[in-house]
Amino acid sequence: MADEEKQGEGEDEGAEAPKKRSKLPLILAAVVLLGGGGGGAAWYLGLLGGPPDDIEAEAASLDPTAGMADPTAPGAMLEIDPFIANLADDGGSRYLKTTFQIEFATDVVPPDAQARTPQIRDLLLTLLTSKTFEEIRTPAGKQNLREDIINRVNQAIDDDTVRAVYFTEFIVQ
Repeated sequence: MADEEKQGEGEDEGAEAPKKRSKLPLILAAVVLLGGGGGGAAWYLGLLGGPPDDIEAEAASLDPTAGMADPTAPGAMLEIDPFIANLADDGGSRYLKTTFQIEFATDVVPPDAQARTPQIRDLLLTLLTSKTFEEIRTPAGKQNLREDIINRVNQAIDDDTVRAVYFTEFIVQ
């Protein structure tokens, strides 16, 4: 019986030793993670100095999109009053009635666009009356007209901020 007790005690001692060894790496890993996380948080919050302000400013100045609107977000829209224009077809029997909105790459409509509305309308009316029914009746023709409108508006405001043109009404008769 004494041998059995010694064997039982030996098994207990042997079982406890591996448990103590397996806890040590876990405790060390937890201490390292907590210490590193705490140090990183202190650095980020500026308690240990943090990154110098001039590095952040330099990083912002190197970013070409800094201060610009998100390219995927919708830009400011300018609604243009409807146009009714005779097309350049023989006999002048066809006309176009269209309404559209202009989207800018910025969050606000550029002040030049608001101030130059008469010039923009004049350039666009001249453009519309130069088109024939055959030029604008197809989807490709409408896309070409969009690009021409973008170019004319950018020319009027002397800037390349027009992102897109959206027709809200397009009637040819």
